[in-house]
Amino acid sequence: MTLPALHQLITQGDLAGFTQALQDGADPNQLDPTMGNAPLHIAAQRSDIAFVQALLEHGAFINQQVPKHGVTPLMVAVWHRKPALVACLLADKYINVEISSHFGLKAQQLIDLGAADDDQFGQQQAEQIRALFEQHHKRQLKQQAAMEAFNIVTAPSSSDQEKASRMRALSQLQTLNATSAITSSGNDEHTAVMVAARDGLVASLRQLMELGGDQQIPDHYMQAIPLYKAAYNGHAAVIELLAGYPGFQEALNAQGPNNGYTPRHDAVWHGHLKAAQALIDAGADTKLRAYDGTTPLELAEEYQYQELVELLGAEK
Repeated sequence: MTLPALHQLITQGDLAGFTQALQDGADPNQLDPTMGNAPLHIAAQRSDIAFVQALLEHGAFINQQVPKHGVTPLMVAVWHRKPALVACLLADKYINVEISSHFGLKAQQLIDLGAADDDQFGQQQAEQIRALFEQHHKRQLKQQAAMEAFNIVTAPSSSDQEKASRMRALSQLQTLNATSAITSSGNDEHTAVMVAARDGLVASLRQLMELGGDQQIPDHYMQAIPLYKAAYNGHAAVIELLAGYPGFQEALNAQGPNNGYTPRHDAVWHGHLKAAQALIDAGADTKLRAYDGTTPLELAEEYQYQELVELLGAEK
């Protein structure tokens, strides 16, 4: 099997050539044609973290899964018993330890697939790696505990009004716009503003914005900003509220990097008439085309939302 050039530089241990290739524009996420390993998967087998660090600095996807078996670079490092590499990867803010391979195991579960019971050195490595995961977990808990506003807005048993009331007594405004940890929770890299906009918590959102909430911070999954979430879920009152705060005009016609949809596309996608009207009232652009080639009007026609077709068609 012939590996792509960047992969080969890793296997040859040519760090200088490898670094130069990245600087010259080599793709840090290119997959090999046989297994689908990215350069980061190959680098995670080595004992030298410099290759991993260089890849991450040049935009390598840290949680990339191999198409055939679903293994991530972190899983590779654990499986090959590379404590220094495991520590390097776990220190990255985007690492996701909750991903499962196609054979059903997470990275931490691969520790037990390593050294034999009588392999003293291997068992020591396994204990080192196990301790690294425990330290990572403690860091996440500490980070989450400090996110006062986020913890209020995600509290399951409180009403919107109760959350807004608690928000007025916030003592840690420095974490107001902090993003949550990546834990495959559905809230990965969400701010309190993002959650409130997504869930239609108007009273909570108003209080957050008055305190200095930022509506330009994207989430982890789609790089979506709060206005997208509000439009997608049909929260017209949230759209109207966000329109009165800094960052709204920049968000109004922004196209998401996942599908090229604007907030208006998102409102139309699921037939949210009132949300679409709120965006029209705010002055949203009618002509922008998404990656699928559609304008919001054409999307409404495709999904046969007649009321939206009439609303959007009236703008011509």
